[in-house]
Amino acid sequence: MRKVLLSVYLLALACQFGATAEEKMSPSTQNFLRSYESTPTMQRAKLKSTYAVDQENSQTIVSAFLHLNDENDLEGLADNGVTVNAQYGTILSVRIPADNLEAVSQLPSVEYIEIGRPVHKLMNTVRSAAFANVDALHAGTGLTQAYTGKDVVVGIIDGGFQYNHINFYDTAGENLRVKRVWNQNATGTPPSGYYYGREYTTSESIVSAKQDMTDCHATHVAGIAAGAYHGNEYYGVAPDADLVFVSYNLYDTSSSNTSISDGIKYIYDYAESVGKPCVINMSLGYHIGPHDGTSTFDRICDSLQGEGRLLVGAAGNEAETNIHVKKTLTTDDSSLKTLVDLGQNQNTTVDIWGDANKTLSVKVIVYDTRNQKEVYTSSEFSTATSTSKQISSPTGTYGEVYIATATDPNNQKGNITIDMNVIPMSSYYHVGFEVSATEECTVNAWTNTPYTAFSNFGISGFTNGDNDSSMGEIGGTGNRIISVGAYTSSNYIEHRNSSMYNQSYQTVDQLATFSSHGPTADGRMKPDIAAPGTMIVSSYNSSTCSTSRSDYYATVVGQYYVNGTNYYYGSMEGTSMAAPVVTGVLATWLQARPTLTPEQVREVFAKSAKTDSYTGSIAGVGNNQWGYGKIDAYNGLVYCLNELSGIEETGAPTRSMVYPNPAAESCYFVLPSDDQQVTVALYSLNGAQVLNLYAGDVVAGEQRAVSLNGIAPGIYLMRITGEKNQITTKLTVK
Repeated sequence: MRKVLLSVYLLALACQFGATAEEKMSPSTQNFLRSYESTPTMQRAKLKSTYAVDQENSQTIVSAFLHLNDENDLEGLADNGVTVNAQYGTILSVRIPADNLEAVSQLPSVEYIEIGRPVHKLMNTVRSAAFANVDALHAGTGLTQAYTGKDVVVGIIDGGFQYNHINFYDTAGENLRVKRVWNQNATGTPPSGYYYGREYTTSESIVSAKQDMTDCHATHVAGIAAGAYHGNEYYGVAPDADLVFVSYNLYDTSSSNTSISDGIKYIYDYAESVGKPCVINMSLGYHIGPHDGTSTFDRICDSLQGEGRLLVGAAGNEAETNIHVKKTLTTDDSSLKTLVDLGQNQNTTVDIWGDANKTLSVKVIVYDTRNQKEVYTSSEFSTATSTSKQISSPTGTYGEVYIATATDPNNQKGNITIDMNVIPMSSYYHVGFEVSATEECTVNAWTNTPYTAFSNFGISGFTNGDNDSSMGEIGGTGNRIISVGAYTSSNYIEHRNSSMYNQSYQTVDQLATFSSHGPTADGRMKPDIAAPGTMIVSSYNSSTCSTSRSDYYATVVGQYYVNGTNYYYGSMEGTSMAAPVVTGVLATWLQARPTLTPEQVREVFAKSAKTDSYTGSIAGVGNNQWGYGKIDAYNGLVYCLNELSGIEETGAPTRSMVYPNPAAESCYFVLPSDDQQVTVALYSLNGAQVLNLYAGDVVAGEQRAVSLNGIAPGIYLMRITGEKNQITTKLTVK
């Protein structure tokens, strides 16, 4: 039981927390600061259960998105201990000492601070024609070549990697395909330009590091997308792709959505440095945010994606829980009242959003469902001004409730965040809230902790929760992110060490009952596509399943002895498994079409996805359960090759492209803007020029060929020079 803190000290701290600081902080940031100030120094480690914090040299450090008034004005940040990891225009990904949060918020250069929030983790028959239809790509059936993700970078942001698993070598088991690893929670030398974690850049260092943590999630996900070991039938969709891993710590919540955006940029930057297209997988999620594509994270992701840069996310596994509540308030019915069913949890976060330019007001309540009466009602808080409040042990509970309000600068929507860390005195007592508005306004709210839900407990006048709009903020709501739902390709598998997990309650070919669905808060269809996601067999991290005391021992399907080492495979299910199926498929499509955009991917889905009696008649239209239907890798690739809208029809690229890389007899380049007097030169690493080509005038988006006949295999620098463009990139000739 948490000790209740009631003292004059708290009141003094509250008075010190000025309105100016609050107005420049998101509700989550306000709640953190309240919680931080009211928690004794020796107990601040507890804050990691809710907020993205870390300890460095006896200081509490928070990760955050920092919004600037001017992208070139960084004045005062360094003086307040702010470390900048990445910049996206006026948005910075930073680390800030908690003691300096208020001072940073009051800098003239700072518009808004959003503290990061922790993110949760969310092949046997999969490749067959009956399901994802990948095997025909690998065989090159009816095609001029096989498509296996060759010369494409597959990035995985996750936790629980066994870096040296046999599945991450080539099909011969000889050469490691993992080109880079950034373990964001290790100590050592971080990547250039970043100030945390440890980077591994050689096969020797990656193999020596072995793993990031004792979990299987990332090893399983990466194996589905791009596993290559052919000693069993469980290899992945893009077995010839290059791999880049960003290790996000699933259990140390000092990691957050800011760490993920840094990881996305890191992977794309690597892919660009080697001149290859890239697709990134995020089988992670949480439910704090507007769910309409306007969050800072979604905006950053939109800006980073483009030609040859794709991003795939898991829709989420919350469709069996009423994590969402919604009501349109009117002058005749101007409030929404609901209660939170904490289940077995003690804490959760509730995030409430209104319409743009509409003011919301909220009260925290504690309701006795047996006697049907409110035993506690707080004062009212409005989004008209940014405010924050700590409520200690509201009647009927032990613990704290933190509530904060603000208007989000990204979308002008009123936002209320309630962090609950309470124990009800009775099973009949439930914490909830009442939201009201003075004009018509639609209110949406989500709970963030697994297995918590909104409920009316059968009480008249209260709104029950639902499972609509249950897709997660990471991967499920972005305008350009490809969001993936799960359907059932298998509901029975033989496990090596136990029979208790052999059977799934899912129906083959039907949408998985846990698969989250849309629409988004702004009415867009989500997910975009569905893929196999139940009882999927893929690689396991050996340290987590090799003995009966291991966490994943009971779900091991096979053990394989290769070159003196045992490697393990096991089964998991979730949209976390469906997303990498699509990631691997997109890698094969990028091999065929290196400049593929997110918008073109959706075009391919609309034209090629499978529909049947389970999906219903949704061909070309889609719905909020299935997206456009079931992924069809082969027919999608054929569409990419033969019928996909050209670059000319979708606008000029946002960056230069040179592909394929490595190249053999020829390669192509594409420029982001029209240019004149363009020349292409190739230099060996000792500076000798081996090729000089005059290309003349080049139109933006035009694919121009460069003959490599007579060029010896090796690594070169290609320099493309025009009146506007000056581009240098590495090119491997094979």
